Amino acid sequence: SASLTYADGHLYVRYANGYVALVPASPDGYKEAGIFKVPNGTTNCWAHPVVLDGRLYLREKDILWCYDVKGK
Repeated sequence: SASLTYADGHLYVRYANGYVALVPASPDGYKEAGIFKVPNGTTNCWAHPVVLDGRLYLREKDILWCYDVKGK
């Protein structure tokens, strides 16, 4: 299972196993542009990702991760 959010033409998909994928929102289907694992993500990762002002916020247990996702 997964939680997701949409920003700037992309879906940010957070899977329950701790992985996060960047997927262009397209009618052509699911094609990952990138994927990574949250450092302390293991199982039951349910918090929804948030994108605000070019930053991706991910909460995992008692840590809040922040990633720069601004287009360059």
